[in-house]
Amino acid sequence: MSDPAGTKEKILGVARSHFARNGYHGTSMDSIVKGTNLSKGAIYWHFTSKGDLFASVLKKEVESIIQNYVEGPSEAEKDVNVFVTLRGERIIDMLWGDHEMRLLFFTLFIERLRGEEESRELSNIAGDLLGSIQEKLWPIARGAIPAFRNSEARDLYRKVLMTLRFLMHGIIMEMGFNLDLDSAKECWRFAMSRFDFKSEGLK
Repeated sequence: MSDPAGTKEKILGVARSHFARNGYHGTSMDSIVKGTNLSKGAIYWHFTSKGDLFASVLKKEVESIIQNYVEGPSEAEKDVNVFVTLRGERIIDMLWGDHEMRLLFFTLFIERLRGEEESRELSNIAGDLLGSIQEKLWPIARGAIPAFRNSEARDLYRKVLMTLRFLMHGIIMEMGFNLDLDSAKECWRFAMSRFDFKSEGLK
């Protein structure tokens, strides 16, 4: 195989589109083989199963989110409330402009609702990926937010991050239905204006 890295990226790109457009169960490995114009052996050289391929697609999406959210604040974002607000808006912009990423979000949500064994495995994969985001954000959050610096901060951090994630999930679910791009960001700004991340007594 002359370009294994390029081949892997090609497979991931086709698989991303198929999973987004057709869902996990509506996508077959044969359809991905056809979409890539590669042999089935070439697909399985890089990915052991459809589940492994779906997990790899999700991991790449998470890496994109981390790249957009975790990097250090600019001068305009030194205020932690401004940082959280602007980075949330950046995620909303990214999801609004990338229809397939939003569809993957819905696909994962639906799979979690199915409750089947394979769906639970996918949900666990998603949980692990979210955990990696949480770990990467922890040093930034601890350095920026006074309430995260005491001995019991880890549990508080987990609860705050989970709350922010649920708020973002609700906005994402309504995007394109009841919310256009500006309204989605306005909802996020309104929610963040109710937080005081600079307070020692953040609850």
